[in-house]
Amino acid sequence: MRKLLQLAAVLLLTGAAATHAQITNPDNLVAPPPKPPAHRSPNATDDLQWLWQFAKPSPNGRADDLRLDARFQALLQRFFKQPQAMWGPPETHQSLATVIPLFLSQYGTVTAEHNRYLSVDGCVPRFCPAHGLLWIDLGTAHPLLVFAAVNWTTEGHSTDEAAADYSLWLFPNRTIDANALPLELTESLAHWDARLAEAHRLVPHITHALLVEPDGSPFALDPQLAGANTLAPQPDTITPHPEDKD
Repeated sequence: MRKLLQLAAVLLLTGAAATHAQITNPDNLVAPPPKPPAHRSPNATDDLQWLWQFAKPSPNGRADDLRLDARFQALLQRFFKQPQAMWGPPETHQSLATVIPLFLSQYGTVTAEHNRYLSVDGCVPRFCPAHGLLWIDLGTAHPLLVFAAVNWTTEGHSTDEAAADYSLWLFPNRTIDANALPLELTESLAHWDARLAEAHRLVPHITHALLVEPDGSPFALDPQLAGANTLAPQPDTITPHPEDKD
């Protein structure tokens, strides 16, 4: 079965190339004091605690400030090295670390969940059919980061049709089980759709989902098990189309 999933994932990837730190109040999200040097492990999470400040003020945080922060750029370069085939022509694919900020640019928000998880979401400017969410678990010694990207499947329907098809790509910074994604991650993806629906933005119908491991190995996923399609699809009634005048 795993070989079949891998084969399906490779085909999807090829097709795409062708086309619990406890803080109750988000307003009080303050990085805890660092441990004394004698007790600090080389991979301690205190080097990522600076991220919490960007969840203030609630409920939307400061996504633009985070995206432009040099530490954030360095974080992406450090954790996301796998190739991507979801954006740009095949011969000029940008690195994943370069594409992530683009997918978080417009309507960006930073939210804290369960006082442990941080989510940064947004979309490509003036093309919100391509949108992304960066999910971070700051409650472990080795932080888990997963970038989730959604992009339109060009065949069949235009982006303003509810029946249009979309693909979901998951890029973790370390190997995770494609058959047992973290529950908190899938819940966060479902909450993402709920926020989009409330804001009258695009809620996509995901027809294909793919996990791309750090070494580039692709695995096909069941979209529902990945947290997608929990709500009925809806078109974006907020974002101007590229041909619209400001």
